[in-house]
Amino acid sequence: MTPKLKVAQASQFQLLSDAHQALIERVKLLRSAKQHIALQYYLWRPDTSGLTLLKELLNAVERGVTVDLLIDDHHSKPIEPLLRDLSSRSNFNVKFFNPFKHRRWRWVNWLTDFKRMNRRMHNKAMIIDDRIAIVGGRNVGDEYFGTHAGQLFSDLDVIARGPVVAKIMEDWRHYWLCALSRSISLIKRSHRSRLFEEIWKVFESKPETKDLNQYVLSDKQLTDDTKAIPAFSALAQVVSDDPLKADLSSKPKRSLTQQIAKTIGSARQSILLVSPYFVPTATGVKELEKLAEQGVEVRVLTNSLAVTDVPAVHAGYQRRRRRLLLAGVKLFELRRTEETLRKDMKPYFRRSASSLHAKTVTVDGNKVFVGSFNFDPRSAQINTESGIIIESEAMAMQINSMFDHELPMRTYEARLNRFYKLYWLDKSQIPAQKLYKEPGAGIGRRLMVWLTARLPVDHLL
Repeated sequence: MTPKLKVAQASQFQLLSDAHQALIERVKLLRSAKQHIALQYYLWRPDTSGLTLLKELLNAVERGVTVDLLIDDHHSKPIEPLLRDLSSRSNFNVKFFNPFKHRRWRWVNWLTDFKRMNRRMHNKAMIIDDRIAIVGGRNVGDEYFGTHAGQLFSDLDVIARGPVVAKIMEDWRHYWLCALSRSISLIKRSHRSRLFEEIWKVFESKPETKDLNQYVLSDKQLTDDTKAIPAFSALAQVVSDDPLKADLSSKPKRSLTQQIAKTIGSARQSILLVSPYFVPTATGVKELEKLAEQGVEVRVLTNSLAVTDVPAVHAGYQRRRRRLLLAGVKLFELRRTEETLRKDMKPYFRRSASSLHAKTVTVDGNKVFVGSFNFDPRSAQINTESGIIIESEAMAMQINSMFDHELPMRTYEARLNRFYKLYWLDKSQIPAQKLYKEPGAGIGRRLMVWLTARLPVDHLL
């Protein structure tokens, strides 16, 4: 049986779908901390948003707050020197999850210890004073907060208040105290003291930093009441993998995959599934087919080949697409779109395209999952994941409305014609156009997918 961290009393939740708002709320919460900040992330980039949040953590430490930061070691190399410097300060504690043994030549680890290195902590959480938390799909980097001129990931977080925060904190503590989490001070490597201050001084003088403070982190934005974001009061349960899922020698005691499958399997009317990487396992495909046959409306939104940031994963989805369509599952693929700038927005914040990164599910219009779990073999079998299942009709309605509003202009719908030939319907055109090749994808991407589809790598996708 899968243990659940269920909460008997209602908690309060607010959705963070806007990229800039997601950064603003994080800064506000970090500034409100009085005693303790606990963080858990898969990726933290030393870019505009990453440095900004590190500065807020340093400010918190200087006013007496304890900071405990747990980061997966896979992408830590660019930010490791900064973390080593910051961890030398009192009350600033940093741990790496499942750390690499060879620090300088990291590729050696993949040759000598691939199975262990392949298991990563994909969870995302920020908990302030055990009273408020942000969980969901966003890592820390400019592509998640819209603070650079490049691609923006369309993502989703939730602010949580109330009894559920204690369960989020309990789950975080399991990872922090796990044997796979190792203090950066125990991982030998030289470091420069006061390095962060040197980099911050240069960063502060850059024009883009002034733009960030003027257009995103202005005094007005940071003093606006968070209560303006719609709030939902609901029962909820925290679902998470046992951290020992990443330990090859251990048997995990709980599995997020089992709980998600149970929630989806309970559907009687409708399922809306949003996942950037949609590669359901054989069991998952059978379950979706079964639900569709029972009359449940199953709709899936994922990335098109043109916008995905991991084209190889599309090969796994491609192999399952026709079978799902034959079963009656409706598939929508996010298309490349140009975004209109506000008149007062500088080109620094131009976002040329958007790629899906949100992971959410609504079931029967009364249950919502928000978290880090992608519907692919990697999330199901290799990486650790976490999230919250919220029992709220109002929240499900808001997510479904966002989905319905965005669909026509921002997606292609994959379909089969009467001869069972695959095509994509583009409803953004008048009249709607039928496309018979992966829309918007160049020959290089199509070739990569074609080659990957012929390799036995499904379990790695």
